Amino acid sequence: MLRLRLIIWYSFLVVLTIGAIGFFQYFSIRNSLFDALDNSLIDDARTALTLISTLPPNIDPRDMVLHGQVHSTNSLRDLIDRALTDVPDTLVGVPLADRVVSEIIDQVLVELSFQDSEGRSVDPLDAIVERTVSSRRNNLVEIYSVLHDSNGGRHDAGFFRTPNLGRDTMMQLVRAARMKPETDTTSSYHTVRIRDERVRVARAHNERFDVYVGYPVTDIEESLASVRSSFYIGLPLALVISILGGLWLARKALRPIEQIAGMAREIGAKNLSQRIDLPGRTDRELVRLTETLNSMFARLENSFQQVTQFTSDASHELKTPLSIISGEVEQARRHLASAQTLDPDETRRLLESVMEEVERMHRIVEGLLLLSRADERQLPLSLEEVKIYDYLQALCEDGEILADERGLTLESQLDEKARTKLILADTTRLYQIVMNLLDNAFKYTPAGGSVTLFLNSSEHEVSFGVADTGIGISKEDLPKIFRRFFRTDEARTGPHGDAERSLGLGLAIVKSIVEAHGGAISVESNIGKGSRFTVTMPSLN
Repeated sequence: MLRLRLIIWYSFLVVLTIGAIGFFQYFSIRNSLFDALDNSLIDDARTALTLISTLPPNIDPRDMVLHGQVHSTNSLRDLIDRALTDVPDTLVGVPLADRVVSEIIDQVLVELSFQDSEGRSVDPLDAIVERTVSSRRNNLVEIYSVLHDSNGGRHDAGFFRTPNLGRDTMMQLVRAARMKPETDTTSSYHTVRIRDERVRVARAHNERFDVYVGYPVTDIEESLASVRSSFYIGLPLALVISILGGLWLARKALRPIEQIAGMAREIGAKNLSQRIDLPGRTDRELVRLTETLNSMFARLENSFQQVTQFTSDASHELKTPLSIISGEVEQARRHLASAQTLDPDETRRLLESVMEEVERMHRIVEGLLLLSRADERQLPLSLEEVKIYDYLQALCEDGEILADERGLTLESQLDEKARTKLILADTTRLYQIVMNLLDNAFKYTPAGGSVTLFLNSSEHEVSFGVADTGIGISKEDLPKIFRRFFRTDEARTGPHGDAERSLGLGLAIVKSIVEAHGGAISVESNIGKGSRFTVTMPSLN
C-alpha cells in the first residue's frame, strides 16, 4: 500500500535524522567535556610540578613531618606496625622494608611539610592545595620524589597525596595504562578505576618530582547518562509524532490522486469524451498526471471511434458481396424451380459473378489480416538490398500498359543521382506500395490526364512516389485518407466508373508497409488539380 510505504519511509527518515543528530551531539558533548577536563587536569599537574619544584634541592623526603609536627618514635613504630599488617608474609629483607615504607607513605600520609637543615619550615604545599585541590573539591593529587641510589637506580618516594585517595595509588594504576605524551613533560592517560569510581588522570614530571592529578568522571558520566536518557525518551516520541505526521501528510498528498482515480473510474466506453478536471490545483506533478490521463483518454476515444467505424465499414464492405452472392443464388434457385434446368450461359454468368464477389471478400480479408499483423508489428518481411532506381524503372514499364487502357499518360522522373542508391526492402511489399499508389492515381485521374512516377535522393534517404492530375482530395479529408475503408464522396464513383469497386484499404495497407520498413508516407493534394503521394525510406549508401 502506497500510503503505508510513505508513512514508513517518512518515519524512518525522521528517526534516522534525529538519531544521527543526537548521536553527533552526544559525542560532541562527551568529547568537549572530556577535552575540557583533560586540559584542566594537565594544567593543574603542570602548576603543581612548578610549585613543588621550588623546594630547595637539598630537601630529603626522609625529613618529613605530619601536619608540621615531627612524629615521635612510638608514633613511627605504630605506623610501621599497621603497615606490616598489609604486607604479605612472603616478603623478607630489602623487599619487605621497601613495601613497608611504601604502605606507610601511600596509606597514611595525607599532607606533608618539610624542614630544611637549619630547622626552618618550607611550605609550597599550601599553594599546591590552593591551586589544585581547593579549585575542585574532588581533585586527587599524588606527588612522588624521584630518588637515585648509589648504583644509579631510580626510586619513587611518596611525597604528598590528598586524603580522598584513601589506600589507592594513582602511580601504580596509570603506569599500567597506555599513554600518549602530549609534551616532553606531560602525559594524558586513559580513564582508570579508583575505589570503584572511574577517574581521569594527568601526569607531569621532571628529574626531581612526579605529579599525578586526577578527577572522578562520575559527574560527567551522570550528565551524559541524562543526555542519553533524554535521547531514549525523545526518540520513541519522535517516532510516534513522525508516524502521525506521516499519516497526515500521506493523506493530504494522496487525496488529489484519489480524486483523479475516482474520476478515471467513472469514464467508460459510453463517456470517453469526459475528461479529468481538478480546479484550483496548480501542483506541477498533479497537472502533468491529469494531462497524461486526459491524453490517454483522448487516444482511447479516437481508437474506439476508429474501431467502431472500422467494424461498421468492414460489415458494410462484406455485406455487399454477400448480398450479391445471395441474390445470384436465389435467382438460380427460382429458375431451377420453374424450368428444372439452367441455361449454360446463365450458369457461367452466375458462377463468374459469385467468383468475383468471393475474390472481393478474399481481398478484403487478406487486407485486414495484413493490417492486423502490421498493427502487432508481426508483418513478415523478407528484406534484401534493392536498387530503387532500377526497380522503379521496371515498374514504370508495367504501369504504362495500365495507363494506356484508361487513356492516361504515365511519365517517370527518376533522379540520376539516385541510380546507385540502395534500400533495404521486401520486394513483394515494395511492389504493393508502388502499384497501390499507381492504381489509385489511375482510378481518380480523368482520361487524357497524366500520372508521374518520381524518385529523388538525399544524403541518407530516398523519396519516391506518384503524382497525378486527378480529382484531388479536400483539406478536410486529407487527415483521414489513410484510415481503413475510408473513401471520399468523389472517390466512390471516380471518373472511370470503377472506383466503387475499391475496398478503401489500399492506402492504409501502403502506410502500414512503409512504416514496417522504417519509412514514412505523406500526401499533398488540391481539389481539381491532383494529388502527390511521397514515400521516404532510409538508404544504405
